[in-house]
Amino acid sequence: MESKIFGQLADGQLVYSYVLQNKNGMSATFISYGAVLKSLTLPGKEKLDIVLGFDRLEDYLVSMNMENPPYFGSMVGRFAGRITEGTFGLNGQAYELSKNHGNHHLHGGMDSFSRALWMADPQSSGQSITFRHVSPEDTDGYPGEVTSTLTYSLTDDNELKMNYKAVSSADTIINVTQHHYWNLGGHHESVNEQSIRLNATHYLEKNTNNIPTGDFTQWSEAPMQEELPTELRIGMDHTFVISDQSEIQASLIHPSNGWKMLVKSNQPAAHLFIGCGLPKHLKGKEGVSYHATSGVCFEMQNFPDAANQEHFPSCVLRKGEVYENNTIFHFVNQHHV
Repeated sequence: MESKIFGQLADGQLVYSYVLQNKNGMSATFISYGAVLKSLTLPGKEKLDIVLGFDRLEDYLVSMNMENPPYFGSMVGRFAGRITEGTFGLNGQAYELSKNHGNHHLHGGMDSFSRALWMADPQSSGQSITFRHVSPEDTDGYPGEVTSTLTYSLTDDNELKMNYKAVSSADTIINVTQHHYWNLGGHHESVNEQSIRLNATHYLEKNTNNIPTGDFTQWSEAPMQEELPTELRIGMDHTFVISDQSEIQASLIHPSNGWKMLVKSNQPAAHLFIGCGLPKHLKGKEGVSYHATSGVCFEMQNFPDAANQEHFPSCVLRKGEVYENNTIFHFVNQHHV
């Protein structure tokens, strides 16, 4: 396991980077700030880095203070997506959360998982790493102290596996996801020509504040049969309702280099986001200028605002129970690289 100092936070704590590798020459680099996936390099002659990110810790820190943070590669929690007006009820009690997106709560607030320093435990095999984080009681207004572990594994079948678990000292709500921006042509390209398919026929209707209304909109007759149309890809920030959790739930396919990414998860939704909110001329790794179609996120999660919609899947984590998010990103090359 290769590890080294990546930078230092304002309070003096050190941030480390870690590299996982498999026998095929595929590698993944993580940093302990935000449990960020900094890069993922596909095997082959070109050594494509297919994840958006930064070369310096300072750039990650600055980006998280932007008006619309990109959340490059980070874990998102305690609650992914928006919670309307930053309020919810649980066990007959009303809770007020921090409001960091206008009058609403987004991606866990100002002390979210994305801004936390996670403690890392690299495994001796060099193909797995576990991050750990404790979110204290009342962080951003949430009940319960939540203890999280996140294990990433890089298999010799070119799979990046994510296993996230959490327990809470009191009943609470939780909805965790990952915010990796993928581009199978390399992080310097556009995803415009890359094909997206989903194991979903409906997505959540939303209002002008991107809050689910509670209704569903049909876009396809059959799961995985239709490519995501242009009208849904432009400014895409949609939550798709997974039709079958036992099957591949999403795919991203490059039109010419043979690479495709298959996504499988135990979560009820796939929130797809194309970087439409990225600031113009945002400089990423290797000085690349990122733009609105530099990458696409497949955020496997529960429904946004599930705490305020009774007919959505429950997001309640009871004391003594274990929350778990298992997601696999499987990379296959049809040209047999």
